[in-house]
Amino acid sequence: MSKKSAEASVKVSNARHPFSDPENNGGFVMWQVSMLWQRKLKAQLDTLDITHAQFLLLAALDYLSTQKNIVTQQDLAAHCRIDKMMTSKILRNMQKKGLLSRKKNKIDTRSKNMMLSDEGKDILLKALKMVDRTDGDFLLPLGLNGMSFQDDLRILLKSNS
Repeated sequence: MSKKSAEASVKVSNARHPFSDPENNGGFVMWQVSMLWQRKLKAQLDTLDITHAQFLLLAALDYLSTQKNIVTQQDLAAHCRIDKMMTSKILRNMQKKGLLSRKKNKIDTRSKNMMLSDEGKDILLKALKMVDRTDGDFLLPLGLNGMSFQDDLRILLKSNS
């Protein structure tokens, strides 16, 4: 096979491949953007010795505590859209770190009520500032379209849930 026909063969086969140009695949680009954003958040949250999932659960617990008197693990799992077993495992680790307390619910003994500790509140305040700054910096290249992008993400989330 000549060099020209080999090159032509490669071009033809690449043209038919769905990932011949990954930048044209929305899912691939969304995955890349998500991974980049998560790495930036991780770098910040590592300084507080918490993971992104721990941050989400701390923030959700703080928020839900303003909405209702008793917040359960199930409430947190549903709010964050995290598997119940994964939520339980993460909360157990955060309890060991002293970031929250988990107590049996007096009405439903299978359920556990959550409450942030003072240390958990302190870590959350620091993390909220870091995450807000990281998100702002990350979306800065979009300029005024950053708000529209966030609205579009909410539409995707709601439509596909």
